[in-house]
Amino acid sequence: MNLPPDPSAPADSPRLGALLLLVLICWIAFFQGLGSLGLMDKTEALFVEVARGMADSGDWITPRWNGETFFDYPVWGYWMVALSFRLFGPYEWAARVPAALSATLTVLALFALLLRLAPPGERERRVVARALLGSTVLALSPGWVGWGRSSVTDMFLSSAIGLALFCFLLAHFAAEGSGERALGHAGMAVFAGIAVLAKGPVGLLLPGLVIVIYLLLRGRLLITLRQTPWLPMAALFLGVAVPWYALATKVNGGEFLARFLGFSNLERFTSVIYDHPGPPWFYLPWVLILLLPWSLFLPVAVARILPRGRAGWTAWRQRPPEPSDLPLFALVWLVVVVVFFSSAATKLPGYILPAVPGGALLVGLFFRPFPPAVAGVAGIPPAGAGIRITGWVNALLLALMAGAAAVAPRLAGGDPSHPGFAEAVAASGLPTTLALVLAAAAVAVAGLLATGGPKGLGRLWGPNAAAMLAVLAVVAPGVGVLIDRERQQPVRDLARLAGQQARGDEPLLVVGYKRYSVLYYSGRPVLFVSGPDRARRALDERPGSPPSTLLLLGSDAELKDFGLGEEQGSTLARRGSHRLVRLPAASLPEEDER
Repeated sequence: MNLPPDPSAPADSPRLGALLLLVLICWIAFFQGLGSLGLMDKTEALFVEVARGMADSGDWITPRWNGETFFDYPVWGYWMVALSFRLFGPYEWAARVPAALSATLTVLALFALLLRLAPPGERERRVVARALLGSTVLALSPGWVGWGRSSVTDMFLSSAIGLALFCFLLAHFAAEGSGERALGHAGMAVFAGIAVLAKGPVGLLLPGLVIVIYLLLRGRLLITLRQTPWLPMAALFLGVAVPWYALATKVNGGEFLARFLGFSNLERFTSVIYDHPGPPWFYLPWVLILLLPWSLFLPVAVARILPRGRAGWTAWRQRPPEPSDLPLFALVWLVVVVVFFSSAATKLPGYILPAVPGGALLVGLFFRPFPPAVAGVAGIPPAGAGIRITGWVNALLLALMAGAAAVAPRLAGGDPSHPGFAEAVAASGLPTTLALVLAAAAVAVAGLLATGGPKGLGRLWGPNAAAMLAVLAVVAPGVGVLIDRERQQPVRDLARLAGQQARGDEPLLVVGYKRYSVLYYSGRPVLFVSGPDRARRALDERPGSPPSTLLLLGSDAELKDFGLGEEQGSTLARRGSHRLVRLPAASLPEEDER
């Protein structure tokens, strides 16, 4: 039974405490050690270099990379990173701050939405617990953390879609004619416009599909269409999304339309580009990974919310909207995003990042549902076989991950490009720390299952959240420093040296793996080549007179495969297994010398 709030208790006290705790969680998840890693190859380094060029040139219309126009993505993310560079300087942490802020804003918006949708008279602590748990699940989802700390376009798209859908929910459950409904409609239009600026038409199509399918299931599509202020929303949306597209078309004409609409949208969906294929079920394991450990609870969460039989569906469709509809909305959100991108020919894990808030909301409301509860005591999942089986799978997975972390340094094979990395990982003690954290979480989950009863089942989220937070606070910072020192700093140092040592327009060639970060750290145009013939073609296409010498950067193995022995050229510097070599252009190896 819901009790009225105690009028003698300060209502804002638990909310403020929960908000401060959530801000701390977001700081650990998205901001702590944000600059400890150099730019990651390949996508992040490419994205940030485009933004830096925009900030340096002052051209806020046409994205450019490596001396050429670059229309693979629209401009919103570039604007955010370029603005951050203008404010703070061209630092790695400054490049990532906009994505971290976007991730944090989405988490805080979910917290506020769950607070606002709580039914009148519900106990304050239960309201706050639901909002804090739902937003914490999102903040501690691996996908949201990973892309929230990386300066790429996926987080800008996903956060904008998430905020647009949160605004829809605010409008959907608000009273007709209220200020909240108007605010929700305005937010939908603005954030959909930002999503289109972040990634293109998919930024409008995805939230539109989620809303339409949910309303069809709910039997409220026509009435919602009639109640929606389309003209003001369209004006807001077009005012946000259209100006840049119009200016980019005016400045670049057919090149922009062909590259962005033709290649980056239609061709990416209908054919495999950049060698990123995948089967129709490609994203199913990625849903599991991006939402671990919360994804383990998705099957029982889905089973709990679906109406039973035709009568159940009919009764559900006939009653007015209420916040207890949110789990089904979250399920539609998750499924629509996964199915949509599973239909595309080109597949990358980051494409389904917009599904993560939907999955997090579904799991959070499984553990702390809106009243009336479907079964059992209000706010506690039913003590059925499904949740118990899921809990034991959860404990087993944590235990297996702990064991894998403990033995990984001894089983890991050596990387010839970074021969000391495995040894450095073992010496750091980080695998042991990770193993202890995961083992403790496994024991805690097993203890709740064995002794906790129904209330224990409702607390299975606790050890998982604590483990995720401990990994992010204690293990991840050390891992970031280690990866940067052993794997990224050698290339970064050589790239900076290449920028200092280059003679005039002496070409800089990156051999083998396309380390796009070399372009950023060297401050020079770069030719990415796999072999001598490709190098000759790239040099022939360069404007100006043929160069007399070349700079080549790569690992020993890559340079050897290129046909360049230790005795050939002049080694300007070595960092670990990587070298920067000056070579007379006439000494470029023949293809059959490799």
